Amino acid sequence: MPDSRLLNPVSMIVLTGGPCSGKSSSLAYLTERLSDHGFMVFVVPETATLITGNGIDRRKMDKPGQIVVFEEAIFDMQVSFEDTYKQAVSRIFPERRKVILLDRGIMDVRAFLADDVFNGILKKKGMTRAAVRHRYDGVIHLVTAADGAPDYYTGENNSARLETAEEALRIDRRTQESWLGHPRFKIIDNSTDFEGKMRRMFSAIAGMVGIPDVPPIQEKYLVRRIDMSGLPPHQKLDVEQIYLRTKVRGAEIRIRRRGQDGINFYFLSRTRAAGDNQHVEEEELIPEQEYINLMRLKDRHTQVLTKDRICFLWNNKHFEIDMYNGRNEGLVMLLAESAGPGSEDIPDFPPFITVGKKVTDDPGYSDRNLAKRK
Repeated sequence: MPDSRLLNPVSMIVLTGGPCSGKSSSLAYLTERLSDHGFMVFVVPETATLITGNGIDRRKMDKPGQIVVFEEAIFDMQVSFEDTYKQAVSRIFPERRKVILLDRGIMDVRAFLADDVFNGILKKKGMTRAAVRHRYDGVIHLVTAADGAPDYYTGENNSARLETAEEALRIDRRTQESWLGHPRFKIIDNSTDFEGKMRRMFSAIAGMVGIPDVPPIQEKYLVRRIDMSGLPPHQKLDVEQIYLRTKVRGAEIRIRRRGQDGINFYFLSRTRAAGDNQHVEEEELIPEQEYINLMRLKDRHTQVLTKDRICFLWNNKHFEIDMYNGRNEGLVMLLAESAGPGSEDIPDFPPFITVGKKVTDDPGYSDRNLAKRK
């Protein structure tokens, strides 16, 4: 197959989280680290802070309608900032590897509005939640210091911060739920010191932009039983995955369709060796027609793999349930992130799921093997 544009001309990464989560410090840290790896880094500041700091102060608003207009203004400015930055840096620096770091993204507006109001804004703009989420190549959620590090919760470094610690916790939860369903959504909690929090954040972003690193491992467990009535707020998607032919030993190329509410997004991914037994995954969003064309290159030794995926949050952890269809009907796996290689950290499993054995390193349960013709 022809050379692929597997790395997007501009990667847009959202850095989000509750109030006082470390976003400002993180942006400086990431700019330096990504620059060390040859990326041009551009930062889009937080729209709400720009507006509040320049006179449109939420503390002067005492009517619900005023807050709606305020948040819709943030929505419009955020879209404009993102589109303008992406188009400008693509045209000005066409040959360079580029990353735009966004201090919050469009879906963050949902955390401050009732669902019906936010859905009304989306409808007015001719947008959907799925389309908004897929504008971005990755989403990193930094958990507020009010959750796990309350002694460090302060408003001193941001004059626009209005929330108490209790309000920060509520906004943090709403923000996490808003991004559920994004294929590259990572939550970075306060289980380590701040330096460790920064390292885990960079490790997650490294995997999103193709930098060889040691990202957190995604552990897989067989599921014996699920009490569906116990599921917290969640997003359900249907996934179709097809493996393509490749002549490169050890490389893996696949295309994937993710559907939700009748809207589909299509991806082309390739995993390649990066030395020292490490692998780098590169991925891009592709048009539907390209997906259809690439289906003709399907590896004849495999079948189309289909599954339903449920994404949810539990105790500040992001979990995914994969329920396989077709030949693998009845197979259910839980995907949970560990702290990394050699870690003794065992996930705090949700009580409504009965987990069986861990199959992370069992090749029999890899998607590639499950797609093989028997």
